[in-house]
Amino acid sequence: MNQSAERETRADKDRFVLNSWHEWEVDEGERRIILCVETGLELRPGYPAFDTAQLDNLIADATDMMRTSASPINALRIIPARPTI
Repeated sequence: MNQSAERETRADKDRFVLNSWHEWEVDEGERRIILCVETGLELRPGYPAFDTAQLDNLIADATDMMRTSASPINALRIIPARPTI
């Protein structure tokens, strides 16, 4: 089973993407589309909850999202979840 198929069969509890959206950056008339992915994962290496394997899975899931997008995506931005108030 390839990695994409494996990710599709994982339970939802193993998914780390909370929200996703596109942003655009314009530099000297050139537009770049950024896929923004919000996650509850710890993103700071060295912190107790940081898990390289989970981050790698998140990046793989986001890469799959980029491949299946109707618009070509130029970059990925991973954003920590905002604390709830």
